[in-house]
Amino acid sequence: MDFISIGAGSPFYVLQKSDKPVLKIGTVKSKGEQRAPYNTQTPGVFNGLAAMSGQNNVIDIVVTLDGSDVPFSNLPVNSESSTYNNGGTFVSCSREATLQAVDNMIQSSKKALEQVGYHNSVLEEGEKMLEALNPRYKEEKDRDRSIRSLEERQDAQDKKLDKILSRLDEFFTPSKK
Repeated sequence: MDFISIGAGSPFYVLQKSDKPVLKIGTVKSKGEQRAPYNTQTPGVFNGLAAMSGQNNVIDIVVTLDGSDVPFSNLPVNSESSTYNNGGTFVSCSREATLQAVDNMIQSSKKALEQVGYHNSVLEEGEKMLEALNPRYKEEKDRDRSIRSLEERQDAQDKKLDKILSRLDEFFTPSKK
């Protein structure tokens, strides 16, 4: 089924691919008439077969999601899915297309997780390469490591001193017996 074929009450799927992906299932409330997409026709110029066939036409659909009416504009009439927000939101009138989009998202994440080790090694080895190629960068990194080491030693000494002071406090504080 494509966007032009759906009617009021039809299911509509919205997959938001943000930091935490969310799938919302709503129902079509209304749809507009199909029309040519914005900025595709020059006034007074006929675009031939594409304009006659309506193959590039779009439609606006209003969907009820979580009790609110949400408009989706410029959906391609001959498609069952579309994306918004630079691919961050997937919309569809097809359960199967939505299942495929979710599966693609899962597979993409699995692939990314499989490559974590590689990217960690690129970061680690890349730092070494930069140090070998750029003496100034190496000096800055050596200085940063030295400062970090001094800070760690200072933290350890502070903990030891706190422990000693705590024991001295216990020793010199009269017991309440």
